[in-house]
Order: sequence, then structure tokens, then C-alpha cells
Amino acid sequence: MIPIIFIGFYSYTIYSKSINNKLSKSTFQALTLLNRTMLSELNNYQYLAGSVSTNPIIQERLTAAPNEPAPSNATINHAMDNVYRTIYPGYVQNVRIIDSKNEPIYELGYDGIPNSKYGEIMNQVDLNAPYDSLNYVKSYRASHTIVLGRKIFDQEDIGVPLGYVFVFIGGELFSKVILSSVDLGTGSNLLIMNREGIVMSSNLKSTTLGEAYDKGQLFNQIKEQESQKNHSFQGLVNGKMHQISYINNNQLGWYMISTVPFSYINSETSKITTGLLIVVSIIVVLCILIIIVLYKSILKPIKQIIVFCNQIFYGNLSNRIEDHSNDEMGVLANRINSMVSRIEQLIEDQQKDQKRQRSLELQMLQSQINPHFLFNTLNSLRWLAMINQVPVLSDGISSLAELLRSTIIDQDEEITIKQELNNLDNYFAIQKIRYADRFDVEYDLDESVLDSLIPKLILQPIAENAIIHGVTDIGGKVLIRIKVYAKNEYTLVIEIIDNGKGFDTKKSEKADTLSGIGISNVADRMKLQYGESYGLFITSLVGQGTCCRLMIPKQTYEEDKG
Repeated sequence: MIPIIFIGFYSYTIYSKSINNKLSKSTFQALTLLNRTMLSELNNYQYLAGSVSTNPIIQERLTAAPNEPAPSNATINHAMDNVYRTIYPGYVQNVRIIDSKNEPIYELGYDGIPNSKYGEIMNQVDLNAPYDSLNYVKSYRASHTIVLGRKIFDQEDIGVPLGYVFVFIGGELFSKVILSSVDLGTGSNLLIMNREGIVMSSNLKSTTLGEAYDKGQLFNQIKEQESQKNHSFQGLVNGKMHQISYINNNQLGWYMISTVPFSYINSETSKITTGLLIVVSIIVVLCILIIIVLYKSILKPIKQIIVFCNQIFYGNLSNRIEDHSNDEMGVLANRINSMVSRIEQLIEDQQKDQKRQRSLELQMLQSQINPHFLFNTLNSLRWLAMINQVPVLSDGISSLAELLRSTIIDQDEEITIKQELNNLDNYFAIQKIRYADRFDVEYDLDESVLDSLIPKLILQPIAENAIIHGVTDIGGKVLIRIKVYAKNEYTLVIEIIDNGKGFDTKKSEKADTLSGIGISNVADRMKLQYGESYGLFITSLVGQGTCCRLMIPKQTYEEDKG
């Protein structure tokens, strides 16, 4: 809501500033047009004054020496009538001509002013020369009059002053015709002041003419802003803020001024302010409603979920989130409840598994009694054979014990080739007791690869197959060769070769072994563990023997753990 209020206030400020700027520009443009209109109207009166000052009869009268004949008053009146036939503006109240001795030689005579005022007017004409001068006076009939004064110079010698011509203009020309043609708003004022700050005309009847306006405060502000070349500014007029604009006509020595009260400006913006407040209020109410809806639909369920998660953190899984809505938060709550139920079930299952595992560990511990008993018995028999000096029996029992120890006690699924060959030696030692000297074993080993890992008891079924088929089929002595080498950087090869009868490889040969694993099981085990690129490959020729080749990836114990 705070951003909305800020945006509203900012919009109001920008709008008010924009209105003030546009009002300032439009007012200044209006003053410019009024100034042009006034100059156009005054041009007629200036033309009248010019016609009078250059009239030959008037020039002859003003240049005549005291002892020379001069045009009579009747001649002058006739000459002036001819001028009036040429130009006579509508608001002319009087025309007066004064010679260099300040004596009147002609006066139209409709209305006049006290003679004392002429001295002041002539001073203003002298100050403003060679331009015309405008001055406010109040005539005998108490009418507001603007006196246009011009100095008359000798046409033969332009530097010689001959007198003055004064054209009396009715104040209604300015107040009712020119200034009243523009309405700047309620309470606005249009003023014409001379260079002393005296009001010469106004569009408001309440304005006092012939005096300084607002005790001179307005004119002082204008003079101050004029030095800064500001033609539009904000200032106090009669104790209230106004937008003030002005134009200075240096030739006539006047200022055209407009004052627009802020009360009028604000009355225009107040409508926008009211509308803006209504819109902001509606938005605030909508925001409150949205916040309430969001709180009920999102924030409140989130708080419930947080509380519920804290309960889960401390191990309380019995509670559930109560949210039966069909929105996203309701779906989330249901999913969390389902997950907690699943976790609770998994914990229960884990506890059951742990209990079962402890039971199995106990059974395993109990079952270890039997292997220990078996090994102790075999060890006793081995010592008994040694005491009775039966080395064959002693060696066989020792090999059997070692083979059983590797099979039962050692739980590793993979052992080194060296360990596997040691198991194979023990197996051969046991089989030699059974088959006497009917087979021999030779080794061709690459010592650098003996620390590589292979599946435990993977060679025994192959060796057993060579013994059984070789000894039983040919009836003679069989040679079994064990060859271990590296095919390349990544592959090891173990070959078990016999010179037995051989067999047809298209037929499936299976033999029961000590551990119950046959040739086909070895092949399946290799494919499953290492993939199709590795495994057991058998080549055999009937009457020549059999070669069982194991291809396995090269890996050591450290590589396998890494």
C-alpha cells in the first residue's frame, strides 16, 4: 500500500507541476498576444500624434517668431479638422498642443486635466524621448485617462524642440476592450504599470488606478525577477500565492502583468486529486482483500507446514496437516502428509529390518561354532597323521582346511590371482590323493599381474572339469597347464589347458564341483560381472585336449576401492 500511496502522491506532484508549467507558458503567450494587440491599437493614436506634430500649419505656428505673423486659431482648428478626417480613433477624449513656452495653442476640449499634471507628463515625455510616453491621469470628469505624449521637433531642424502634443485616450480602451478579451481564470488580474509601478489599467474594477499595486510589493518582485530574466514566477500578491507573469515594453515604458491565484490553479487540480484519492482508496481496499485472501490461502497454510516440519524435525510423525482445500497449498499439504506417512512406514520397516538383522547376526555367530569345530577337528586329524608319519594324509588335510577356510571364512567376493592360484593348489593337492599321480600341473605366470583381482573360486570348476574328463576319459596321465598373462594394458588372460580327450563345444558340459558351480555357471557369472567383452571362452578338439580361456579386466585392490 505504501508504494501505491507514494505513486499517487508522486503523480499528483508531477501533475501539479505540469499544470503550473503549462499555465505559466500559456499566460506568457497570452500576454504576448495582448501586447501585440495593444501596440496595434496604440499605433492609431501614435499615428494621430504624428500627423499633428508634422502638420505644416502646426509647424508654422510653433516656429513663428513673436513679431512675425502666425496662423490663427481658426486656421489651426481647420487644419486639425482635416487631420481628424484622416484618422480619429474611437477612444480619443482630448488632443492638446503646447508650445515651447508651455502655452496651449490648441485643445479639442472634450475633457481636460489640471495644468499641474502637464508638468509631470512633460517630464515623462522628456525622459522617454524620442519614444512616446504613456501616463495615467484622472480628468476633470473623474474618468480614467491614458495620456499619450510626444515631443514636437522642427521639421527643418530635427534637433530643435517646438512643443508637445498630448492625445487623451479613454481608459476603457485598455480595461474593457483589450484586457477584458482574455480570461485567465477566477480571481486573475491583468495589469498595465509604468516604470514606477503605478497601475495605469486593469481588467478588474476593484483595482485602484494611479497608485502602486499592493503597496509596491508586486512591482518590487517583478523588478527582482527581471534582473534574473525570469518572466514567470510564483509570488505573494495581497498576502496570497499567485502565479505571476509579465512583459516589459521598453519603448513605451510599461509592464503588462498577469496574476493567477493558486486557489484557482488548485481548484483545477483538486478534481484530479479527488479522483486520484478515490482510485487509490479502491486500490488499497483491493490490496487489503487480496492480502486477506493470500494469507488464508498461502501464508496461513505455510505457517502450518512450518510448524508441522518442526514437529517432524523433533521426531513427532504422528500429526498431520489439516488442509482440505483443493488449491495448490491443499495439494502440497496432502503430499507432505503422504510423505510423512511413507517415512513413518519406512522407519517402522527399518526397525523391523534391524531387529531381523540382529537376529541373523546372532544366528551367524552361533553358526560360526560349526566351522570352528570343523577346523579344530581337521587340525587334530592333521597332527594325528603327522604323528603316525602319513605325510600324504597330513598334506591333504591341511589343503582341505585351507580350502574350506577360503570358502567359508573369507567373505570377499573378489581376491587376487595369487590367492586364487593358492586355492587352486590346495584343490589340486586334495585331488591328487584321490587320483594319485594321474595328472600333473604346470604354471606359466606373469608375476606383474598376480595382484590383479578376479572372482573367488572362478578357476576351480574349470580345473575340476580338466581333471575329471582328462583322467577318466584317456585313462593315462594328464598334463594341466595354468597360464596367466596380460593381453594388453586393460585385459588379463588366464588359460587352463589340458591334453585330455577333448569334447564337442556345441554340447553343453556341466559338472558338479565342490561348490556346486559348473562351467556354464562360470561363463554366466563372468558375463554378468564384466559384460559381453569379457568372460569364459572354450576351444576344444576331440582327441587333442581343451583350452579354457578367461578374459577379465585388469584391476587391482586399490583401483577397485577407488
